[in-house]
Amino acid sequence: MIIFDLPQELIEEILSMVPMISLKRLRSECKQLKDLLKDPRFIKKQIAYARSNRQYHVLVVVKFKVYSMCSYINEINMTAPPLFKRGLNLIDPCLNSEVDLGQAFHCDGMLLCASTKRNMFVVWNMFSGQTRWIKPQDHCHRDDVYAVGYKDKELCSGYKILRFWDRQNQEFEIYEFTTKSWRNLDVSPKGNLQSRGVSLKGDVYWLFKRTKRNKYSLLSFDFSTETLQYLYVPFEMRVCIHATMALSVVREKHLSLLHQRGSTQKMEIWISSEIETTYVSWNKFLTVDFTPHPHMFSCHMSFFIDEEKKVAVCCEKEQENRILNKVYIVGEDEYKVSPGFEFNDSRSIYCSPTMFGYVPRLV
Repeated sequence: MIIFDLPQELIEEILSMVPMISLKRLRSECKQLKDLLKDPRFIKKQIAYARSNRQYHVLVVVKFKVYSMCSYINEINMTAPPLFKRGLNLIDPCLNSEVDLGQAFHCDGMLLCASTKRNMFVVWNMFSGQTRWIKPQDHCHRDDVYAVGYKDKELCSGYKILRFWDRQNQEFEIYEFTTKSWRNLDVSPKGNLQSRGVSLKGDVYWLFKRTKRNKYSLLSFDFSTETLQYLYVPFEMRVCIHATMALSVVREKHLSLLHQRGSTQKMEIWISSEIETTYVSWNKFLTVDFTPHPHMFSCHMSFFIDEEKKVAVCCEKEQENRILNKVYIVGEDEYKVSPGFEFNDSRSIYCSPTMFGYVPRLV
C-alpha cells in the first residue's frame, strides 16, 4: 500500500505534519502530491499545524537580501532549522540585477516589492521561488505605500494589492489577482501613517495619527469589504512627542504593538486578545525600563516577540554608524545586544532592516 491508497482526509492529516522542506523535495516526484499542495484546504491545515507546533521562522529583510534570524540569534530556541543560511535575494530576470527589498511588505509567506527601475510590482514566494510581476497604473515611487492581503479568510485566497500612491491627495487603488486589473478606491483617511504596515489574517494594519483630533489610532483595511476602520490603541491617545511606535504579528494570530516614550524611554508592548471589525482589545505583554542602559529606538525599528521567553527581539540600523545593523534582546529583567547579528552593509545605508515571523508555503 502506498500513501495515496489511504482515505483523502487521512492523507491530508499525515502530510500536513511533514516539514515543508521535505515536501518541497518530494513534490516534483509525484503528481498527486503536487496537486494536493495546491489545495487551499490542505494549505490551511498545514499552516495551522506549523503555527501550533512552532514550525515558524524569524526572518529579517535588509536592502537586497532575506536572512534567517535562527542562524544568528541562539537566544531564540526555534525548533525549525534555518531556511536561508547565507541570505536569499531576488533577481530581476529582465535587468539581471537584484531587486530592492528595502520596502518589502510581507503577507502569508510572500513579499510584495516595488521595482522603481523597471516600474513594476513583484510578488515573491521566498520558499518556492515563484514570482508574479505586475504593471502599475502609474509610475512607482520610492515613497509609495503598498500592501497585499486577501478577501477569503477561510481559504486564504482572493489576493489583492492595495497601493497608496499619492500621499498629498490621498488616492488609493487596488489590484485583483483574479482579474489582473487595477481600479481606484473611494477611501480617504485624514491623517498620517506612523508605522510600517503588517498583515494579519488577510487584512492590513498601520498605526495612524488622525489630523482633526490629533490622536493616534490603529488603521485597518479589510480586503473583503475594501473599507478602512479606525481602532483603539492602548496607550494615551494624545500625541506623544518623540515616541517610537511599531507593529508586529504574533504567530499569524495576533497583533503586537510597541510604544516607547521619548521622555522616559520606557517601552511597553501589548498583544491583541480580540480583533473585530470595529473593535480590538489588548493585553500588556512586556514593560522595559531602559534607565540602567539608556536607549531610544528609531521610528524605523521592527520587532518580534517570543511569548514563552517573554522577550522582544528588536532590530534597527545603528543611528550613528548607518551601515551597521543591530539586534537587541530585551525583557523585563534583561537587555543585551546580540553579538551574532551585528553586521556592516554599505549598500543599505538608507534602509532599515525589517523583521517578521514566517511560515513557508509552496504555493
